[in-house]
Amino acid sequence: MNKINIVYYSFTGNTLRMVKAFEKGLQEAGVDFKSYSIVELKDDNLAFDCEILALASPANQTEEIEKNYFQPFMQRNSEKFKNKKLYLFGTFGWGSGKFMAKWIKQVEELGAKLVELPMACKGSPNAETKEKLENMAKKIVTTE
Repeated sequence: MNKINIVYYSFTGNTLRMVKAFEKGLQEAGVDFKSYSIVELKDDNLAFDCEILALASPANQTEEIEKNYFQPFMQRNSEKFKNKKLYLFGTFGWGSGKFMAKWIKQVEELGAKLVELPMACKGSPNAETKEKLENMAKKIVTTE
């Protein structure tokens, strides 16, 4: 495994807490990774310079990924997702988390390859959810 990049958006901090847990797992596995807040990402190409791209977004009220930054990112880079290995995770505060199924469908239609089943968390991730994300990060890098 050479490198994993994480691109995320966090409004309330819940998604960022998930990102930190994922990063902890990558650190423990000794993997090279870089995290980018989608708000601060100036060059989309940096995000795709990796073997696996992890994307983390909260859901908005319409059960879709974040609309001001993430949806435009996905549209702008649609061709870059072809054959890209992805891992998705995120949070939702209302609804049932249907946004994740929509997101999976979107990336699969773009030709991306999910390396593992995504994880969605309602509200702030608890210790169990954080541990699952840490373990998922380790699993992704050891099965590569």
